[in-house]
Amino acid sequence: MPKIALEKVSKKIRKKKGALDGLGDRNAARMNRASLRDQKLKHAAKVRNIQKEHEMLRIGYFKVVTKGVTEPLSIEKTRDLIAQWVSREETELERYELERRAGRPPLPKYLELKNKVEREREEFRTGYLMPDLQDMVNIVNLQRWDGTTGSLAQVKFTRVSKEDPPVVEDKMET
Repeated sequence: MPKIALEKVSKKIRKKKGALDGLGDRNAARMNRASLRDQKLKHAAKVRNIQKEHEMLRIGYFKVVTKGVTEPLSIEKTRDLIAQWVSREETELERYELERRAGRPPLPKYLELKNKVEREREEFRTGYLMPDLQDMVNIVNLQRWDGTTGSLAQVKFTRVSKEDPPVVEDKMET
């Protein structure tokens, strides 16, 4: 069955008979399916945009910290930069912990922030996706990046973990 947008379905039904009257009507079921499909697509787009926003913030951080760099960074320096980025929320977490009264459940904001920090720590342990800062040409490309996803095609990415050597990845394939 072809997927039809909510607007198209509602327009066809209005044109056909004016409005939906009965709950058991076949057209009402069509309208319901179309609206559920529309909600699902909007939710997926929202989640995708949030993920892209986090990715852009991460890449922007590495663009800012490499502003005055004249030579490629060592793996130790790269790991230090990642550790700084991952631990940026530590003071806010501590503030939430100090403000919390004994016997009270933690705030939802605190739980969300704690989960975010734990996810980033786990990603750093297994392999943190970031621009390759061990290549000077790539650093120059990162400095020319204008903040859009389309211009990231020139920037090579790598996965850097706490212990293992970095693994270069092609961003266009991920």
